[in-house]
Amino acid sequence: MGKKRKILYAVLNWGLGHATRSLPVIRRLAFNNDVTILSTGRSLEFLKAELPDLEFIDHEDYSVRYTKSGFSMIPYMAFQLPKIFLRLKEEQKYTEMLVEKYKFDRIVSDNRYGIYSESIPSFFITHQLRFKLPGQLSIFERFSEYFNKFYFRSYRKIFIPDAEKPPCLSGVLSHDLASIQRTKLVYTGILADLDFEIEPVQSDYLIIVSGPEPQRSIFEEKVRAQSKLLKGKIIIVCGRTEERKVGSEDGVTVYSHASRRELFAMMKGTKTVISRPGYSSVMEIVSMNKKALFIPTPGQTEQEYLADYFREKGYFHSVTQEKMDLATDVIQAENTVCSLDMIPNDISGMINEIEA
Repeated sequence: MGKKRKILYAVLNWGLGHATRSLPVIRRLAFNNDVTILSTGRSLEFLKAELPDLEFIDHEDYSVRYTKSGFSMIPYMAFQLPKIFLRLKEEQKYTEMLVEKYKFDRIVSDNRYGIYSESIPSFFITHQLRFKLPGQLSIFERFSEYFNKFYFRSYRKIFIPDAEKPPCLSGVLSHDLASIQRTKLVYTGILADLDFEIEPVQSDYLIIVSGPEPQRSIFEEKVRAQSKLLKGKIIIVCGRTEERKVGSEDGVTVYSHASRRELFAMMKGTKTVISRPGYSSVMEIVSMNKKALFIPTPGQTEQEYLADYFREKGYFHSVTQEKMDLATDVIQAENTVCSLDMIPNDISGMINEIEA
């Protein structure tokens, strides 16, 4: 039987979270369809390694930069907005060229707002329908829905990897919406790339370093220094996809990078995960029923909100990167029991929508 659709699947290169959560969707789509992946940077290299039989297109996204000071993130982001909007316009023009050249008949975009076509059905994946803003700027959060509403008009459906009703993971990021058309929203349940048949790698603490630079490197430096004070077997995965090194420092095993299979084995065998509260990481941790300590990326308001939200709900303990003291923070994390029971990857309805 021939392939059903020619699908262009776009993934934002903002850490590896968008790439990892897209894996179960891409794999399901690739059963019956010809799938081409569009991404860039570390996300592209990661997806090439995980899905070597698929076709790939390297196209730069918005290249959002971070500063070393989380306090200056918002004005720094605002300064980059003109460049971002120009990239969005270029991205959409480029997409129309790809559709014409390769005869795609479906598009799925994980958070790349300019990857859609006016001529074929396009679908968008996001858990952030409202953008979190710090301090007094929070009064403008409702207006961020209008940004999404403007771009969502070009997509047939918006897939949200969360439950529609409590208990849920994304809180106000994708619930209690004021302006976005409800008929366009499809709550898919959580997405997580899992392989429960894999042999676990046992440890007491698995520390996963991730996120955009320079904060990824700052976080790596801090956890390397503080991990020496933890008791038990410790593994650190640094998230540097350009390297493949394994070493030992004061009894701590350090991987420059780990494949999905390797990382899942480590997550399966650890007692406690220490990581950013990136939404994809959270979905995996919940799926595996693990305890966790979350340290949000400074200035990344979405992660800061999620860390606070989980702590207030009693799901997971969290601490800021500035105040992080692993030796004491892990004690609170181990005494916090997550009561969520969410089944991942129930995506048959999502696949049917795309293939229809």
